[in-house]
Amino acid sequence: MQISGRRTIHLFLLPITVYLIIFFLYPVLFELYISFFDYSLGSPKKFIGIKNYLAMLKDEEFIISLRITSVFVVSAVFCQLTFGLLIAILLNHESRIMNIIRTLILIPTVFTPLVAGLVWKALLHPDLGPVTYYLRQLGINIGRGLTVERSTALFSIVMIDVWEWTPLMVIIILAGLKSLPEEPYEAGRIDGASAWHLFRYITLPLLRPTVVVALLIRTLDALKIFDIIWAITRGGPGTATTVANIRIYDVGLQHLRIGYASSLSNVLLVIGILIGVLFVNVLYSRKYGGIR
Repeated sequence: MQISGRRTIHLFLLPITVYLIIFFLYPVLFELYISFFDYSLGSPKKFIGIKNYLAMLKDEEFIISLRITSVFVVSAVFCQLTFGLLIAILLNHESRIMNIIRTLILIPTVFTPLVAGLVWKALLHPDLGPVTYYLRQLGINIGRGLTVERSTALFSIVMIDVWEWTPLMVIIILAGLKSLPEEPYEAGRIDGASAWHLFRYITLPLLRPTVVVALLIRTLDALKIFDIIWAITRGGPGTATTVANIRIYDVGLQHLRIGYASSLSNVLLVIGILIGVLFVNVLYSRKYGGIR
């Protein structure tokens, strides 16, 4: 019976295993393999070792794209965490209205990033966009438009990403708040702790693992941003919003340098893995009050 049960489990695991091998493991291994070749579509492969990886050290456009990606990720995730925590605390009450609000607040996440990008592109159109019109009516100097000025283009993308994904942060943190035990709060109130002290010394420490998980999810997702930027600015104006994935797309699909594009993708993959390892270490670290 035990052997039969194991065979049943293996049988159920077989489809997902095949799926992961075909659509995840094979593409990753092939991308790693092709990154060691000078390979363009329509041309024969030529093995060049690590020259693609050395070439990126002199690729100023890729280095700039990594810098822009870092600014985007830090700015967007910080704003999402801040707003998400504040909104989650405000929604941490039980009532019919709160239930409705919690449902409605998820609407932005329903949009696919590409659709959200196209909608905001229309709203922020330099001449016809309603948001642009009202900002100018308020006397705010936005130049030719928020998405066409180098000084505001990346800020606009950050705000759009914050609009779309803050609700996800809210739901994750709200779930964490709902799972907190009541006993520490009761003990704190008996000792005369204020609302701020309860939040500072009880809520935040107990909520830290949830926050770390939320940060991990959003950081890794923000790192691979492409859809919204491609829909709105296509990396412009100039290189103001050219994040790493836009640069990789340009190299691989515009210039058809598949080998070099693969090496750039692998670097971004390694950065994502390092970030994931960092967050997991923080999550399970006793020093930072992580999971024991």
